[in-house]
Amino acid sequence: MRLRPRFTLWFSLAALVPIAVAAVVTREVVSESYTDEFSRVRRAAEATLARERTRIDSAVLEVLASMEAHPLVDGSFVELRKSGGELPGDTRREIKQRADDYLRGLGLDVLYLVEADQRILAAPHYRPDQDTEDPSHTGHAEATAGRAYYLRQPVMREGQVVPVLTVQAARTFRDGRERLTVVVGHEVGAGLLDVVRQPERVHARIVDAAGEILVGAAEPWPTGPAEVFEVPLPGPDGAPVAVVQTAISRAELERILAQVTLASLMLAAAALVVTVILGLLVARRMTRDLDRLVDGAEAAARGELEHRVEVRARDEIGAVATSFNRMMEDLKSSKERLVMAERVAAWQEIARRLAHEIKNPLTPIQMAVETLRKTFAKKHPSFDEIFDESTATVLEETARLKRIVGEFSQFARMPKPELGPCDLSEIASGCLALYGGSVAVSKRLEDGLPAIRGDRDQLQQVLLNLLENARDALAAAARDAGEARSTEADSGDAGDAKGSIEVETRLSERAGYVALIVADSGPGIPAEVRDKLFTPYYTTKHAHGGTGLGLAIVHRIVSDHGGRIRVDERPGGGARFVVELPFAEPAVERVPKRRARRRRRSAARASSEG
Repeated sequence: MRLRPRFTLWFSLAALVPIAVAAVVTREVVSESYTDEFSRVRRAAEATLARERTRIDSAVLEVLASMEAHPLVDGSFVELRKSGGELPGDTRREIKQRADDYLRGLGLDVLYLVEADQRILAAPHYRPDQDTEDPSHTGHAEATAGRAYYLRQPVMREGQVVPVLTVQAARTFRDGRERLTVVVGHEVGAGLLDVVRQPERVHARIVDAAGEILVGAAEPWPTGPAEVFEVPLPGPDGAPVAVVQTAISRAELERILAQVTLASLMLAAAALVVTVILGLLVARRMTRDLDRLVDGAEAAARGELEHRVEVRARDEIGAVATSFNRMMEDLKSSKERLVMAERVAAWQEIARRLAHEIKNPLTPIQMAVETLRKTFAKKHPSFDEIFDESTATVLEETARLKRIVGEFSQFARMPKPELGPCDLSEIASGCLALYGGSVAVSKRLEDGLPAIRGDRDQLQQVLLNLLENARDALAAAARDAGEARSTEADSGDAGDAKGSIEVETRLSERAGYVALIVADSGPGIPAEVRDKLFTPYYTTKHAHGGTGLGLAIVHRIVSDHGGRIRVDERPGGGARFVVELPFAEPAVERVPKRRARRRRRSAARASSEG
């Protein structure tokens, strides 16, 4: 950060820090005060809910206790004794009718009479099928042992049976050998919630284990910040079948805190404007000459050695500016001499390597011509055969010279890449579809990779050069092992080399890059050779026509695309070339997989038709 904004920043901090501290302290005091109030309201709500639960539990237990001497139960026992434990149909219908009257008379929402054989004798609250067996009620009576419990129960409402949450109590009464299980219950309604609700502050509802709202769905529920606590409603087995959720809204606290924050921000903004203006005025006078020196240093870093700093002050900063201008003059002179020396050295190195490459085919040409002259002078009887061999050698070496000159011209005149959005997997797929090498190539091309900016033709040349290099490595390994056939390929190398080549595209481990990987199972590349692989005219294949420009061209294309290439060992043996190319845009969008696959199928189909 420059001195001027840093100076202004310190001015701003000096004003903003006290305001920020005051705002934080105020917020904490207000928040702590409301937290205490929330705790008080929560304790009061919990106590109120506990009292209301005790009241409704006691009410249903009192009704159950009164049922022991109730005419409905006594009359049912009398009829059971008369009939020997098996009630006739008329009697059962009469008991059902009386139960319907007693349900309303007792103010109940649930009433069951269950015989000893688990058959429901009466259930006027929803009228089940005749003589339905349901052992759960006897089980509830045994499990609860006189305790109230909560359960969702089918109840008749306006001609339809609907499930409602109820508080129930169950007990088995005995008269000699006869037994009747009685279940009574009240619907749990909004009355349980109304005792704790406070408008716009305390909200309550009852939900089951799945989150379904059983009671209070029509009431508002806080959408903003709130403190929620739950009171379980136990079922017959003691496990909660529902919970009473109570939410204490924090909207008022948030509103006050927002007001405190807004006031603090407005005060801070006003202070910031004043301090920024003062800071800029003071810093401008102090940093004007320093900014000129900074601009000069940045120009020097960019290589603009003609830039000069205007000297206005006669103080220490002026002396620094004068020294800087003198340094720029010296740097300019030194750079001109260095560029000239590097240019001469580069041409000397290229000339030396090119002379070396040309010298190799010139020697056999010279020997072939000398042999022809000698045999012709001596009228050798095998002159025709020697003439054919010598001219063949001359033509072969001349073709080699032509190839060397052509590759040198290509390397020297390589055009700049015409960059455009590219899918690396699509380029690799199309290139492999057209590649007719003597070794099978396996591919793992990832779909939907981020697009890169590249020249399609040059990137295809990169892949083809790497494939040829891998094929040559496999052929060399086959020759060394004595496994190569004698069939001569167009390139002059042995055909049908044994081994494998793998081509892969994927996201690079380096963030923001896509990787193209070409690996072979050949002999690998020694560590001392790797640093020289991409040097022009460096080759390990002199005996087989290598010029040392293939990988140099690859390196240049990758560099022109803003990428990098490296070579390392392939797991299991062999060499692996990794090309990393940057994404086209900072905000990366992957190429849709379906579209990428469609393009690859089209490329493969075009190859097969060709």
